[in-house]
Amino acid sequence: MSGGLIEGSCGGFMFACCQRKQKSDDGVAISDNGANSIAHQPDSDDNDLEDYVNGPVTNDPKCGISLGEGNLGAQRRIVGGDEAGFGSFPWQAYIRIGSSRCGGSLVNRYHVVTAGHCVARATSRQVQVTLGDYVINSQVEPLPAFTYGVREIKVHPYFKFTPQADRFDVAVLRLDRAVHYMPHIGPICLPEKNEDFLGQFGWAAGWGALQAGSRLRPKTLQAVDVPVIDNRLCERWHKANGINVVIYDEMMCAGYRGGGKDSCQGDSGGPLMMEKSNRWYLIGIVSAGYSCAQRGQPGIYHRVAHTVDWISHVINKSS
Repeated sequence: MSGGLIEGSCGGFMFACCQRKQKSDDGVAISDNGANSIAHQPDSDDNDLEDYVNGPVTNDPKCGISLGEGNLGAQRRIVGGDEAGFGSFPWQAYIRIGSSRCGGSLVNRYHVVTAGHCVARATSRQVQVTLGDYVINSQVEPLPAFTYGVREIKVHPYFKFTPQADRFDVAVLRLDRAVHYMPHIGPICLPEKNEDFLGQFGWAAGWGALQAGSRLRPKTLQAVDVPVIDNRLCERWHKANGINVVIYDEMMCAGYRGGGKDSCQGDSGGPLMMEKSNRWYLIGIVSAGYSCAQRGQPGIYHRVAHTVDWISHVINKSS
């Protein structure tokens, strides 16, 4: 697995970036994408944060139900992961932004949540969202996939490109028509505000690279299990490898000290999810990282529980 590389942007976790390097103050090479001072400009109706801060979290009544329980087979893929199994993650979205690719998660009949860096520079006409896909471009799957246009892109008002992990890396896409739920197409649940998943295992899924720097992408949806770790511990692990990175409160890390399992290029925007009481919850969004599955360099995700009130505000306002 991995993260989608958007042209001109290198701030996301799942990238193997091939752009001119500069030295940070601590001597660590970082990518110069020319965007580290660019922040998303909020729409006028986003300026009053009181509209949604600590507001209610609402979920689709049909959220979090997976067709493929127990279907995570033993075929090893995506930097230490498995093929997901058809219908295992019916909320998984395959997002095309021009020639770039990202992942996303369906949260109700009209909205998909993805990474802000995937769409911050895109217009709605440039974005297409496919739901129900399992093997990309396959015509012989048990049930069909459906592709949607995007009517509106809402990037978090505090989103900002940075040379490290992008800040408030979350966006909501409003689809051009309602989604008809099927056994292999359905929404994921949103967590409670500030819900903590430290020490628990989540699953990341996507069609990203199977190894760092590879241009090859799997056709079949891949999934990998990773533990959620403490932000300060994540910083220390990176620092031991000569990488100084700040993991802010709206971020979270998931992965192993020894590496071996991770997301990778092409997975950006996709879900980090956890099953609780027979329902699946979106706890993170693939955001950034330094290579893939390397020792002491766990993946960096946007922490959904930190901004879930904003997400709920957006999807309820435009539903």
